[in-house]
Amino acid sequence: MIYNIVLFEKWGDQAIVKQTAPASIHENDVISFYSSDPALSGAVNTHRVVSIETDGNNYRYITKGDANNVVDRYDVDSRDLLGRVVWSSLILGKIVRLVSNPLIFVPIILVPLAIILIANLVKTVSYARKIAKDEEEAAVKEAIQYIREKNLRETGDTTESNENSERKSE
Repeated sequence: MIYNIVLFEKWGDQAIVKQTAPASIHENDVISFYSSDPALSGAVNTHRVVSIETDGNNYRYITKGDANNVVDRYDVDSRDLLGRVVWSSLILGKIVRLVSNPLIFVPIILVPLAIILIANLVKTVSYARKIAKDEEEAAVKEAIQYIREKNLRETGDTTESNENSERKSE
């Protein structure tokens, strides 16, 4: 099954349209279709089916918008049918329109997202500095330990050399 999401421009509703075979459309169904009205230039339109005319396998739907007083001037051919509206929501439509508005999208979506990204970047840099500091401290301790051991060996060698020198002189 194929579903499309359609936004009703005038009212702001958001609808889910199920792709439907032309023979499955009945009177009183709400359908979405590519309009043959020249004023709409083939835009998607969504209206209620008032009556259906058939000519073999070709269906023609007479539609009327719920807010209109008269039926549409141009019939809908089954080739222009997108499908039947299975669900619609005014609230979801309003939210979609708000979020798609750049004046709303930037402060509500992008600004918090930028804050989150910057906070994570600061945390990552801080953590990297801590790791670098710990590694540096470990390297310094290791170097100090190495120098002490080397000094002890050299001091030990010097002590042995002094003892050997004293024995020889006796």
